[in-house]
Amino acid sequence: MQRPLRSPYRYIRLSVVPPTLDILYLRKSFQDALSALFGVTSASIYLDILWLADDGSQFVLRVGEQDSPRILAATASMSESPRISLVKQSGFLPALLAQDPTGLSLIFSQLTRNAKGSSCWCRR
Repeated sequence: MQRPLRSPYRYIRLSVVPPTLDILYLRKSFQDALSALFGVTSASIYLDILWLADDGSQFVLRVGEQDSPRILAATASMSESPRISLVKQSGFLPALLAQDPTGLSLIFSQLTRNAKGSSCWCRR
């Protein structure tokens, strides 16, 4: 009997122009967009930046399944710099590899090396 793999999270791969390596800047951009669209309460949606490309052009977010529509709406509404756009989303993190098989392998190598409990797998 097959059982679906359910996750309480949604994984979203996004591109950013101009590229940035500042994780706090990306998080603040989402908070500002969420606040403008849905009010101050939604600005506190928990989001994890799991991976940031070495050149700062793409990153992966992990958000709660119920918060995913708001994050996507905030992404679409962002008009100021940085310009963030959706590349791919899935409830299964390895599904994001289909876009660029070499790009996200860093996530999995870091996941296997790090101890559990850490909330961010990106370089600082």
